[in-house]
Amino acid sequence: MCACFRLSSTATETAIGEAKGTLTPVGLPHLERLEHLRGLLPGARVGALPGLPLFARSGFTGDLRREADRRGDVEPVDPHRMYRGE
Repeated sequence: MCACFRLSSTATETAIGEAKGTLTPVGLPHLERLEHLRGLLPGARVGALPGLPLFARSGFTGDLRREADRRGDVEPVDPHRMYRGE
């Protein structure tokens, strides 16, 4: 599932996220898909660069985690973090 998030009906998009319930870790292709979707947003709906949260039941590949550590717009969220807030 992929979704865009706004704080109000007049606000610009603040995030484009995706939730995955797969048995394998989420990797860079999932991030690249979100980047592509972010690039398709009309300029009028984008203020600051929308964040890219990824929610995954089976965690993330090392490549995706390293990319997220390098960037400020990618936010991987696994079940531990989702339910315990860490």
